Amino acid sequence: MRAIRLSAATARRLLPILLIGVAVVGLWLGGDPQQVPIESRVEMFNDQAEAIEPQPDISQVREDQQIMYYGIHVDKVYELSRQSRTFSADGYVWVEWAAQTQQLMAEKNISPDELIRLVNQIESWDSTFVPITDQPIALSAGRYYQRYRFSSRFYDDAINFHRDPFDSLILPIVTEIAPDAMSNKYQQTLLYPHHHQNGFLGLSGDLSGYQLKGAVLSSYLHTYPSRFGSWYQPVQSQARLEIIYQSDYWSAFVNWVLPLIIVMSVVLLSPAVAGSLGDVRLAIPSTALLTLIFLQQAYHDDLPSLPYLTFLDQLFACSYMIAMGLFALFTWGTNVYTKANDGEKEEAMARIDRVDFIFQCVSVAGFSAVALVTWMSTY
Repeated sequence: MRAIRLSAATARRLLPILLIGVAVVGLWLGGDPQQVPIESRVEMFNDQAEAIEPQPDISQVREDQQIMYYGIHVDKVYELSRQSRTFSADGYVWVEWAAQTQQLMAEKNISPDELIRLVNQIESWDSTFVPITDQPIALSAGRYYQRYRFSSRFYDDAINFHRDPFDSLILPIVTEIAPDAMSNKYQQTLLYPHHHQNGFLGLSGDLSGYQLKGAVLSSYLHTYPSRFGSWYQPVQSQARLEIIYQSDYWSAFVNWVLPLIIVMSVVLLSPAVAGSLGDVRLAIPSTALLTLIFLQQAYHDDLPSLPYLTFLDQLFACSYMIAMGLFALFTWGTNVYTKANDGEKEEAMARIDRVDFIFQCVSVAGFSAVALVTWMSTY
């Protein structure tokens, strides 16, 4: 009968936790029943989904396509905001094309300032993208050349925080053929890196807090998800410069990981406090939990809202579980020691110390495993 009463009491205590678990699972599994998958919406209109695919090699260009060579030089990169995923950059863009492309531009009345556009440009009211000369410069063999100067703020669509704070930062500057007359509907014009492209960044290409690793210029085909009121889906040629930076590992470790390790070291050393000092033991994990919460909030002040956990977030989550588990362990140990008779105090202390040691070993192994698995999963 006593066992039944104990089981009923335990069930009543666990009922709120079970209800919370059911609610979380329901929210996880539930979804908007009216939401239509992207693939289904595409099929309803007999369209292709939006895609950005690598452009075919220049040797595979068809006779009904034209080639326009593209180059870019970035003078400086500045005002990086990881929270808004934006950055500012100044520099030059130039394009070179053949007489056949110039004839198409003349037939369609395409001026130099209408030839290309900055795809990921934002805040156009405070931006500059202008041709250096009013008319293209005629080169030998019937070729033409046009250079543009830009100063603008750009949106970073390639940023990845999975390994933050030890992440690589990729800042893209994306340009695209603008006129519809140069899309796949008519005589498609393709952008390819200029054969005289010999430098992407100037002396001010460095970014505070990061190490410059290099830059890559690539060509893509951008399939739009909309027909824009016409009968076809445009496919435009796109050139993408990606400037690659790497965070300083030692600085990131000292600023973010080291404080977390120090807090967790205090937490994991707290079982060394005598089991008879229950009040002191209980204060350590509760204080550590508050410290961890403030550390994580300070860490996220510089990050946007993310649909996934970063490397450091995974360590924080593991730390929360260890601190909470330690608080539960100390609560159990305090109750065991308090309820023990005077002649059983030593035995209770030995039992508490044995469980504390096991918890320390499991926690260290678990924290190390989470760090290793999370780090490897980001490759």
